[in-house]
Amino acid sequence: MRWSDYYEKINDWAVSTAVNKISSLEDMGAPDEIVDALNIIAFEDEKGATRLLNRAVQYGVKFSGENLAEIAGLCAEDSFKKALYQSAEAFTAQDLEDLYCCVDDELIVELAKRYKISAPADIAEEYEEELCPDAGTPISWSRFYDAFYDWKPEYAKARLQSVTDFGSGDEVLEVVQELFWDDEYEASRLIMRALDAGVRFKDENIVELTSHCNEDTIKQVVFLSRLLLTEESLEELYGNVSDDIIIEVAKEQNLRLPEDLREEEEEPGDISYEVHAAIDAADYALECLAYAQQAMNDSGSASVLDMLTTGFLTSFLKQATLSEADAEVRQAQMALNDLNAELRELSKNKTVQLKYARLATAIDLWFDDGFLDALTHLQINKAQKRISKAITQVKNIKRELRKLL
Repeated sequence: MRWSDYYEKINDWAVSTAVNKISSLEDMGAPDEIVDALNIIAFEDEKGATRLLNRAVQYGVKFSGENLAEIAGLCAEDSFKKALYQSAEAFTAQDLEDLYCCVDDELIVELAKRYKISAPADIAEEYEEELCPDAGTPISWSRFYDAFYDWKPEYAKARLQSVTDFGSGDEVLEVVQELFWDDEYEASRLIMRALDAGVRFKDENIVELTSHCNEDTIKQVVFLSRLLLTEESLEELYGNVSDDIIIEVAKEQNLRLPEDLREEEEEPGDISYEVHAAIDAADYALECLAYAQQAMNDSGSASVLDMLTTGFLTSFLKQATLSEADAEVRQAQMALNDLNAELRELSKNKTVQLKYARLATAIDLWFDDGFLDALTHLQINKAQKRISKAITQVKNIKRELRKLL
């Protein structure tokens, strides 16, 4: 039987008749007509529809993305995928757009990579790392910033080199803390790029950056951001950046110097008591952070178990471990605040020069009143990283404090 006769009569036949006559087809028609026939048969007989699709594949019929979107779910999955792969080499970006939400995203990613076709925008953003292995391809800051947490650190660092613009000082600081918290050279390079692109930093940003960048970079940050600084800003920066920089900015902007810089130079006194107090605060902070780290690790394990199983006991275990983690992290935060206070007091002595003059307590950004309700497994992983960074930073501070004795 010729396809033209089959297609002309299919609406008048019973579905069983249409299915029985599939084996007698001598040719196949246009993809749109085959899709019509598949919809008629699949309404009552999925296996019959699958037979017709297999027949079309045997005859080498190639479907558009729109055609395949219409028949997704009508036939057996194996047969549908055969039709898809047979048609894919002729696909365009529009075909993938038509298939979006009708097939698994991973399948679209596979086709986009295999045939070098542009994927739909939402998929391209979500699967950036897989679809854009060439890290040198230009990317906007907004797209980078929205996605970099989901990428492997190595890819994110490489991709960062290709951003075409920069975001706010807050965003740039966050990227530095996440990707280069222990790499002063790369952190300083990124900040200089941001400064060249016109980014300026507030006083609280600058204080945080002193823990990550070299002195020359901090000097450039302060000088280029001077229009954002006030007398209160200079008080905030005092003890964290060089006195010479503060004096230079104060003169240029006609700002009053911090009180301690206005006082006459005093003879340096014995600071051993203050140093020991700061070391004791650092020891206590490390102890609290260790408990917080263990509690967060337990929360991560409970979260994985809760995702893999169902039931009251696993959910109860997750809530119990999260509650303990919440308490331990808050205790660690208070210990960090106490250490900051000791360091602040110590930094008032001009003879003391600490590289980490103020602890960057980024850990507190991850915990709020909705901690127990909103914490996801991904956020637990990020919180674990923040705690590890805080531990490293406190150890570095303690090492410098011992040098003062």
